[in-house]
Amino acid sequence: MRLGLGPIDLKGATRSRLESLGGSAVAASFDAVWVGELRAEGVGGGLAAAAMLAQAVPIRVGAAVDAGLYHPLHLAEDIAVADLTSQGRIEVLLRVPTESGSLLEEFLDVLASALSGAHIQFNGEHLRVPARLAANQPVPERLALNPRPAQPAVPIWIESSDTSMVRLARDLGFGVAATFRRGSTVPAGTGRWPGMLMCGADAEPHDLLSAAGESAGYFVVAASTSEEVAAAGRRLAGPLRMPGFPAWINQQ
Repeated sequence: MRLGLGPIDLKGATRSRLESLGGSAVAASFDAVWVGELRAEGVGGGLAAAAMLAQAVPIRVGAAVDAGLYHPLHLAEDIAVADLTSQGRIEVLLRVPTESGSLLEEFLDVLASALSGAHIQFNGEHLRVPARLAANQPVPERLALNPRPAQPAVPIWIESSDTSMVRLARDLGFGVAATFRRGSTVPAGTGRWPGMLMCGADAEPHDLLSAAGESAGYFVVAASTSEEVAAAGRRLAGPLRMPGFPAWINQQ
């Protein structure tokens, strides 16, 4: 079982607050700390903030961003630079609209291809790579992302309840994320990525273990203060990682 903190809202956040919550996450035995940008506000800031936060914490750092707001090659470049800056510790959650169309499908296809390190050529209804613009001539037949990420495969999850989008995410090798509700289950794992559940600060270990069943799970838990982070760590870290964790250990 993996345990993440966040996503921490970047609106109005200061560097000192992000570093303070990140330090609290490390002390509370979280595996990762996540930041999240708001749709159409500070686009690209989530990955920049994650790269900055990675300089202050030794654990993995995630960025929750909205898919489709700018070109997938530019997003792939931002992910690669953040991953290099963090020495291979970046994770990404892509939030997609409830109603997804062919443009978003092409967006995700190009993003996955670019991050794979392949030399790509894509001729879709909406996107063309390389772009055949007169101003770009001459251009090669195929393009490759430069620089490439530090990780052979950057962990990426798609947060969507749309069945066709979930199917596409699995086809492209992305993980699947969902919002936790009592009685819900962890999405099935995809390749090396476990299913992810976005949880509230009051999440209880028995509910999360029940949601995981016999499978692995990645639980990202919201907390807005260092006290909430510490309390969540005491309540969740031991029970999620060690079956039969003695309840009396964390009693105060």
